[in-house]
Amino acid sequence: MSSSEENKFIVLDKTSTIKVEGDDRIQFLQGQLTQDINLISENNALYAGFCNPKGRLLAFILCYRNNDSIHLQIDHSIKESILKKLKMYVLRSKVSLKLLEDAFISVGFMGGKVFAEGKIKTPKNHLDIVKYHDIMIIRIGQKDGRYQLMGEASKVREFIKLNFSSYSTMSLDDWNNLNIMDGIPEIYPTTQETFIPQSLNLDLIEGINFKKGCYTGQEIVARTHYLGKVKRRMYRAFIKSQVNLNPGDQILNKNSEDIGQLIRSAKENNDKTNLLIELRVDQAHEALFIKNELIEIFLEDQKKFD
Repeated sequence: MSSSEENKFIVLDKTSTIKVEGDDRIQFLQGQLTQDINLISENNALYAGFCNPKGRLLAFILCYRNNDSIHLQIDHSIKESILKKLKMYVLRSKVSLKLLEDAFISVGFMGGKVFAEGKIKTPKNHLDIVKYHDIMIIRIGQKDGRYQLMGEASKVREFIKLNFSSYSTMSLDDWNNLNIMDGIPEIYPTTQETFIPQSLNLDLIEGINFKKGCYTGQEIVARTHYLGKVKRRMYRAFIKSQVNLNPGDQILNKNSEDIGQLIRSAKENNDKTNLLIELRVDQAHEALFIKNELIEIFLEDQKKFD
């Protein structure tokens, strides 16, 4: 799907949101996430990783404030495991965590017509947030007019009814392709505890703050940053096929050596599948395969880590 297409929307029912509230919410999250939670405000969101003690990612998170709480948006497939894991670290902290289920909705959309016609302020920069009554709108696209709005289900549905009458719906593959083009990773059950944050390029999308204090897995993440070049990275790529793929599928070189994994994929039109793959940097210029399909890495990405 071309990122220039406009005026389409999708209900993001494949995402889940954990609400973190309580007097110690910021201190608690500071001790768990790769991001400096103090930098999140009513006006901007940030990406973060949640790692195990070995510095391997359990979740990739979009973090933002909503009044007196912090919201953590993750893929719905890991919602229960992440909620359980976070609760293990609460101990005596004045913190409560709960999943916001059907009463809270997120919607992705392309195109600025809603801002022009609804007299709503446009989020200017990547991950900027504006509020319209009780609805939050984040600029998700790095280079295009792509946004996400969130809020109570009834208010979001009313917003859609009033503002999206001229918008058409988009598919999940369409939306995920835009995330892939923006280099936005995801963590699923099959890839939990597999990647360090840098191998998914979290340091390149400001998902890691190297100036903050300690957090779970911080020693490994910091050591990788300060002691040498990252040996594994994430690349945008595609195959000229629509074979079924799953996160965690092996990437093989011409010698059938396992040198990487699939992070996420999305089908485009009827003849292509776009990919985010993690692999050894020294293999980025080699012939690579997934399920016997030849992988073509974007030339810009292929040279990025040389």
